[in-house]
Amino acid sequence: MALEEWSYVSQIVGAVFVVITLIYLALQVRQGTQLLLSEARQVALTTDQGGVYKFIEFPGLGRAMSDSERPTFEEKTQLMFWIIAQMRAREHEWLQYKSGALDGDAWLSYREVIYFILGTPRARELWSLCSGYFNKEFVGMVEKMTSDPVDSDFWGKLKAMD
Repeated sequence: MALEEWSYVSQIVGAVFVVITLIYLALQVRQGTQLLLSEARQVALTTDQGGVYKFIEFPGLGRAMSDSERPTFEEKTQLMFWIIAQMRAREHEWLQYKSGALDGDAWLSYREVIYFILGTPRARELWSLCSGYFNKEFVGMVEKMTSDPVDSDFWGKLKAMD
């Protein structure tokens, strides 16, 4: 084989190695993306569980959120900061979704929690006090969601249970 033919063969072999390398890198990027999405979902789940555990730790939060009786200043403070923590988690998930780090289905499932968080007039009133400290686009999205608020019947059903 002539030197020129060896040159062609080496170019073909080099091109094959480049293609193999690109395929390998594409697979690595795909796995990295899947790992990122998985981590984003795990953080969201951990945050949600933390919010649920606060109701176990401070059962008065449910009463402060739903009773017609005016809560104490301490109860309002606890409820306010629970709402801030939960809405900050939703804001973070929304930002993750907007940046592509959280898929649409996952975001929609976490977004639905906003209806529970802001499911009472008192909760919405407290949200109005602190919403100015959140991302304006996020607040706009929440305002659209809650523009025609429907009070959650969760607390009434819970009280009515035997």
